[in-house]
Amino acid sequence: MAQFNSFEKAIDFSFWKDICEKHGTRRHYARGDYFALCGTMLKEVGWIVSGGFKHSLIDNAGNLKAVGFVFEGSVLANYTAGILGRAMPTDIIALEDSEVLVVPVDMIKERLHDDPSLDIRFAQALFEQAYYHILHDYRFTPAERYFHLVDRYPRITQLVSLSEIASYLNISYRQLHRIRSSAQKE
Repeated sequence: MAQFNSFEKAIDFSFWKDICEKHGTRRHYARGDYFALCGTMLKEVGWIVSGGFKHSLIDNAGNLKAVGFVFEGSVLANYTAGILGRAMPTDIIALEDSEVLVVPVDMIKERLHDDPSLDIRFAQALFEQAYYHILHDYRFTPAERYFHLVDRYPRITQLVSLSEIASYLNISYRQLHRIRSSAQKE
């Protein structure tokens, strides 16, 4: 399956998958189950065998925001919480019934610390993704961002509510509705 996040294309995550396959515990998460809670320490990370998850938070106005997605064949973690040992900045919630191979975060930390160049490449790939995400918001119209998202992961509209897609794109639900309505008329 094509990777949803650009940092996943920049790093060979076979090491992560191998660790999870050799040492992981297979866990099932039903739609809506939490893998991690905002504000807690991340003790485990995983490899998504099937399904998908969203990273979400509550903004200062009390609105729930979807800030990221990960799907089958991807790592399930948060770099700052897992690798740097900080509190989770988001919740990680199952979008659909999902199977994950879960390992203690220390196994991945140890592997990254054993290979400092991999750790640096990982951090650089995450930084680059974040930077280009910001530029993307400036460079493209909301409609272009929506169609890029759907082109990148066509199933997203089946797994994620339109309000969550709107929040991920940092636009209003009403604006997303207009974008979709205009596209259907064409």
